[in-house]
Amino acid sequence: MRALEAVGAKVVYIKLPVDLLVGFRGKNLLLEFKSSTGRLTKDQEKFISTWNGEVHIVQTPEEALTAVLGKEAMR
Repeated sequence: MRALEAVGAKVVYIKLPVDLLVGFRGKNLLLEFKSSTGRLTKDQEKFISTWNGEVHIVQTPEEALTAVLGKEAMR
């Protein structure tokens, strides 16, 4: 969360159905953090498959920043 807030993103921990709601430069997206061995729950899989907005599954703060800022900004 701190890395996202450091670049100016508004971050809200919502826990369910995914971990974070992130707002950045007029764009809203959802982030789910998983460890390298973590798995989505059945409810999360269903939610993500039917959600019309952006959802990213990330493992590190760097991946979260890439999801929010875009790959070009992270070079």
